[in-house]
Amino acid sequence: TAIVLPAVVAMVLVILIVGAGIGTQISLESAARGAARELARGEDESVAVATAQRIAGDGVEVSISSDGPWVRVQTSRTLQAASGLLAGAQWELSADATARREPHLISPGLP
Repeated sequence: TAIVLPAVVAMVLVILIVGAGIGTQISLESAARGAARELARGEDESVAVATAQRIAGDGVEVSISSDGPWVRVQTSRTLQAASGLLAGAQWELSADATARREPHLISPGLP
């Protein structure tokens, strides 16, 4: 028990941290998709940022760019381990989504 218990505790901590990271990654991807959808429908950038923050939380960083009829939204967040063996460790998670603007929002000369 004295040999196995620390290994079991370490494995549980790793599983919890990985689970938190996966949950954050999924919310970042959902936030990027939601914001890209808003922009594709013709909404203002502030609405898209508010959508991303509503989905992923207030600490998310949102970057928006456009290239002709396409809009791209990148979301990112830094995760930090607060305590335990990994105290002070950081992970940068990011996601991006691309969407084509609605046809009535595209200039006639663009493909």
